[in-house]
Amino acid sequence: MKHDRLISALDAAAEHTGLPAMARGQVRRRHLRWLPIVALALSFGGWTISLANAGWGFAGQVLVYLGLAIAGFLPLFGPIKPWGTPERVDEFDRAARTRAFLVAFATMSAVALGGIWLLIAMAALGRWPLSTLIVELNALAVVLLTLYSAVPTLHASWATRPLAED
Repeated sequence: MKHDRLISALDAAAEHTGLPAMARGQVRRRHLRWLPIVALALSFGGWTISLANAGWGFAGQVLVYLGLAIAGFLPLFGPIKPWGTPERVDEFDRAARTRAFLVAFATMSAVALGGIWLLIAMAALGRWPLSTLIVELNALAVVLLTLYSAVPTLHASWATRPLAED
């Protein structure tokens, strides 16, 4: 008898974490309105610190990667259902996903274009060695990956209103 209660309690504790629901493909989608902003702020702040290169370049790189780590989890729990998901995707979900990714790709294009020209100008004016330019190009690539993960969730979270709790 006690064994059954222990197993039931452990099952209830596991269900409370949400991992079994995620394994079944029944993830509860949430509006994540502020976490993408934090990820983007960390990433752009870290890139700015890294570009300033006033002895804090390593700290800037850490912040860039921390922003990417946070942004990497956003698509798992955000309001956009991923491509090829077993969840039911209706017309509204498709339209929201399309709009969110169009905004993300436009943002990524603008940041990539501006970032490349900024790096060219800073490398030419600052007479950077090749190793510094490679590190900063890597940081720009990580910032673009952060944008790819965070902007669709950010756009979809702010473009739609969350439903009332069940």
